[in-house]
Amino acid sequence: MDSGFENPDLGFTPGSDPVPGVPYTDIEPNDVVIDVRSPSEYEVDHLPEAINVPLLDDMERSRVGILYRTEGPLSASNWALSQLRSRFKWFLEQLLSKTPPQSRLLICCARGGDRSRHVVQFLIENGRSSYQVVGGYWAYRVWVRKKLDETNYPNLWVLDGLTGTGKTRLLHAISKTRPGSVIDLEAYAQHRSSILGDVGLNPCSQKSFESSLAQHGHCFPNENWYLVEAESRKVGNREIPTYFWDQMVPSPRIQLESDVDTRARILVEEYRTPEGWEPLIKKLDDFARFSDLSKENIADLVKDLRNDQPVSVVKYLLEHHYDSRYQHHMKIDSVKLKLIVQEPEDLAEQVIQFLDSPSKAHTL
Repeated sequence: MDSGFENPDLGFTPGSDPVPGVPYTDIEPNDVVIDVRSPSEYEVDHLPEAINVPLLDDMERSRVGILYRTEGPLSASNWALSQLRSRFKWFLEQLLSKTPPQSRLLICCARGGDRSRHVVQFLIENGRSSYQVVGGYWAYRVWVRKKLDETNYPNLWVLDGLTGTGKTRLLHAISKTRPGSVIDLEAYAQHRSSILGDVGLNPCSQKSFESSLAQHGHCFPNENWYLVEAESRKVGNREIPTYFWDQMVPSPRIQLESDVDTRARILVEEYRTPEGWEPLIKKLDDFARFSDLSKENIADLVKDLRNDQPVSVVKYLLEHHYDSRYQHHMKIDSVKLKLIVQEPEDLAEQVIQFLDSPSKAHTL
């Protein structure tokens, strides 16, 4: 810990003076960004690589909001400061343990207001150089929206195919050598884009989904081609931003095809979780509301899963639900290359060579 924090002044009183600030666009790779918002605010979305060291927990933040509305800003501020003073030492230990001594320390809150300003004041008064992220998270959010509305993806391709043809696995294999060329919407959403698509995953917020897409466009603006998996307008409950969706719709397609046995095997491998089939069984309870399957059909599927017979379950769902719906949305006239799948990863080099070839991909 810096020498200035051997005996920090825990009786700190916030002032109204401005503090040094750094705009989001000027953050450098070696900077350390500390997000002092509550855990739930941080979970919704945050600056890339930001570390959460909350000033107040979620219940305390709610209490501050109530005080602000009922008693005014001074009462809310005083109560929040009293709560923080009770654990100032813990807060400092957490903050400084995550910050190498030579790193530039940036403090972020929601709007670049009192929370981050007061922390910067406190740190500076105790000898630790630090800066406020100007405009806080909301300035970053403005940047995200702007990036989503202006990023073009020249030579964008869509990877299509029925459920279980291994589209996601093929994308992951391609991304190992061409990370900038792959736009993995399902990874950004943490959802496989179907009724059962969140089994074993933790879907993110719309803001976090948009941040991931914006960051991709920012970090990889000059790829020779881009490849994205075919989706409906939504990936789970996350909506694909309009400007990117408008680029996806007319894009040429690479279509994967495979027999039902291979598709069932791929899906079983994908959906098996450390908890076995229980997460899928729980999700099947809601399935009847979105399909033509009866409660009796669902009960039979649950029975098969409990008897560890997932292949029969998958084949039934493909035949009686997924295939008819997916085929309705496939754009056959846009397909420029068809590939037969046994192991999706084995096709990665073939797809890369196709898209790298000016005589094929770039002149279509």
